[in-house]
Amino acid sequence: MTNIGIGLPGKSIAEVRGAAEAAAHYPYDSFSVYGDLGDLPPYAVLHSIADVLKGSEIRSIGPMGVPVGMQHAEVLGMHALTLEEQLQNQSYVGLVRGAFLESIGEKPATLATLEATATDLRNLFQDKEKSIPIYIGGFGQKVLGLAGRLGVDGIKLGGSTNPLLAEKAKQTINNPYVKVVLGAVSVIDADRKAARQLARREVAKYLDVVGSLDTTLDQDELASLAIFTKRFRLGDPQASDSISDSLLDKFSIAGTPEDAIEAVSKMNGLVDRFEFGTPHGLMDRTRAIHYIGQSIINELRK
Repeated sequence: MTNIGIGLPGKSIAEVRGAAEAAAHYPYDSFSVYGDLGDLPPYAVLHSIADVLKGSEIRSIGPMGVPVGMQHAEVLGMHALTLEEQLQNQSYVGLVRGAFLESIGEKPATLATLEATATDLRNLFQDKEKSIPIYIGGFGQKVLGLAGRLGVDGIKLGGSTNPLLAEKAKQTINNPYVKVVLGAVSVIDADRKAARQLARREVAKYLDVVGSLDTTLDQDELASLAIFTKRFRLGDPQASDSISDSLLDKFSIAGTPEDAIEAVSKMNGLVDRFEFGTPHGLMDRTRAIHYIGQSIINELRK
């Protein structure tokens, strides 16, 4: 069965603490803090809220991910070791090249830098007699191939809910020990119509970046993506209206708890973990995480 986790941006320590306090009540598999442009440094946030998650049933807590070109492996490793000290056998480290850096005139880290960082961290952890799982984030064939060759613990395909994409990724990774994690915009609420309306607006900025990376889209979905992309890049505030239902369901989970359970069930056997991503629901984040825990996590455990 596909495990369920939570992923969220670190916009404020107080907000993440509230989310952690809510998540700690349920057997979520993971609690991930993003490291995107505009977010607080994920390790700073995680160190600050680790006390809330210590001893909970959540087994994978970490950043997804840290842009490797912005921190030396030694510095990143010290953060990872400190979090593991705070959360013994509950932490992981997630690494990304940092595609968002292009928007501020910087180049994402090279594949060689990503490989070197993962290798250096593994060696550091072994020297300290620690076993901290290492995940890599990315869609590209070379990144997937690298994950398989290095035998990292997992690969995160952020922005997708598509089990067909996960199946293709597994073939490229070609290593049965590398887990595949999906995560995407999620809006779960009893009001299905309102949930899907909000999800369309929330997914727009991500769809513009990752939409073209999904090579499994059919012709109708590609047509919807083309129309959306054109309108979005022209600054049309209603561009999200052109996202078809089918396209929306490839890049978000939006609807009732029953809709979400059905979507996750289609991932079984192909996806090791799915992380419900921001904004989680129509209500405030803390209440939304409680709602997902009660209506989905507890229901699936039954």
